Amino acid sequence: MVDAILNAIADIESILDNEKGNMAGGVHLQLCTAVLKAFKETKGFQKAHFGSDENDNSDDDYDDYGEEEEGEEESNSEPERERTEDDMELNELSELWGWNFDFGRPTAVLPLEGLIETIVEDFETKRVCAAVRVLNRAVKGSKPDDPADAERILQWKEELVEQRAIEECARILEGDREFQNSDDDPWMYSVLCDEILELFQRLGEGDALFRTKLRRNGALKGVKDYYARGLGHATEGVLEMLRQP
Repeated sequence: MVDAILNAIADIESILDNEKGNMAGGVHLQLCTAVLKAFKETKGFQKAHFGSDENDNSDDDYDDYGEEEEGEEESNSEPERERTEDDMELNELSELWGWNFDFGRPTAVLPLEGLIETIVEDFETKRVCAAVRVLNRAVKGSKPDDPADAERILQWKEELVEQRAIEECARILEGDREFQNSDDDPWMYSVLCDEILELFQRLGEGDALFRTKLRRNGALKGVKDYYARGLGHATEGVLEMLRQP
C-alpha cells in the first residue's frame, strides 16, 4: 500500500515537471513543496510502521488525525500570502532544490548550471549553502560502479572548475566574500563552510587529477586559511587529502 502511494507521488512529480512552463512560478513552488511533504510523511509512516498491520489504527491515532484536519481547516479559512523560497529555512530550501535537481532525470527542472550560478553569483548565505548541500548529497548518493553515474560526476567536476564554482567556494573559506545577510545569520557561514569542506572531500578522494585541479583553483589555499583560524571540525582531514599527490 505504501509503495503504491509513493509511486503515485512520483507520478504527480512527473506531471509537475512537465507542466512547469504552464504554471506561475509561485504555484509550481507550492505544489512541489506539497508533494515533497507528502513524500516525507509517507516515508516516515513506512519507517514507523514497518512490519505492522496498516489497518491496525488506535483510537488515539484517529483523534490526532481529526485534530490535525480541524486545524488545517481553520488555517485554510484565512487567506495566506503566496509562499516563496525566501520564506524557507535552509533545510526546507535544500530539500526542495534536491527534489528538483537533475540527477539523470529527463524531467528535472533544476540543472547543474542553476546550482553553479547560485554558488558563484548569489549574495545570500542560505541560498549558496543550499546549492552546495544539494551537490553534496547528489555526489554522496551516486554509485561509482555505475558507468552513467561515474560519467556524470566527471562532467560535474569539469563544469565546477570551468564555471568558477570551486574558486568561489575557496574564496568563501578564506572569508573573501561578503554576504548581505551575514550579520543576521552568523551561524550560516560556518554551516556553508562545512558543506564546502565536505564537497571538496568527496570530489577529491580517489582522484589525483582532480585534486590537482582543486589546488590550482584555490581549494588548498582556502582550506589552509580556514584551518589557520581554527574553524571547521573536518578541516584537517580535508587539508591532508588536498596535499596528497
